Amino acid sequence: MNHLLVDTHTEGLSIKKVENVFDEIVALLNLKVLKKENYIFDNGGFTLFFLLAESHLSAHYRIEDDYLALDVYSCRNLTSYMRDLEGILSKLWKIKIKGVIRKL
Repeated sequence: MNHLLVDTHTEGLSIKKVENVFDEIVALLNLKVLKKENYIFDNGGFTLFFLLAESHLSAHYRIEDDYLALDVYSCRNLTSYMRDLEGILSKLWKIKIKGVIRKL
């Protein structure tokens, strides 16, 4: 299993934008989505979760400080897709990804 964790700050993020990025990650890694769930807080913050046959994708956006936490957990070898993942995730913010890949 591979686990990519990304913490960043971004402004004016919408749940639809993150969902579109997750859809691109699903296509890139050839993943199977079993279920999509989300919760939008009164202030505009949100949680988004994709349950995958291969594990999950999740995003938590705290609007008070524009904090975004992403979690990509999969049995796919994420290391070999890092350049492509960085290109997809850069649609959410303008900085280079500073994430951690954990292999179990």
